[in-house]
Amino acid sequence: MVVRTMTLSASQQDILDDVQTALGIDDTEHQPMIELYIRLACKSVALYTGEDYSNLPDELTGIITEMALAKFAKRGNEGKTQAGEEGLTDQWSTDDLAPYMSQLNAYRDNKAQSGRRGWVMSLD
Repeated sequence: MVVRTMTLSASQQDILDDVQTALGIDDTEHQPMIELYIRLACKSVALYTGEDYSNLPDELTGIITEMALAKFAKRGNEGKTQAGEEGLTDQWSTDDLAPYMSQLNAYRDNKAQSGRRGWVMSLD
């Protein structure tokens, strides 16, 4: 197997460090897979928020970290909505962004509101 790592932006590298810390992984065996999950999460979040993929704001890194962790937990069960083993069942949304929509919508709302400073409305 060829291990190939892509160049990550500084914020993506911070996310990689956070994911590896959360998972308790300090080896490079899983790094290419985690980097892939981070890139996929960045692309999904960038598409939804309208932000630049390569320069996502720090406010979004927590969501991306959580999405990468969720993808790592789901590995081997891609395409499934649930999997069970010995009486325990894991369930996943078919939409990776669904669990984070309230946060993403709050980000978009705050971004939209920041452009409205100085507006005055009159109801004459």
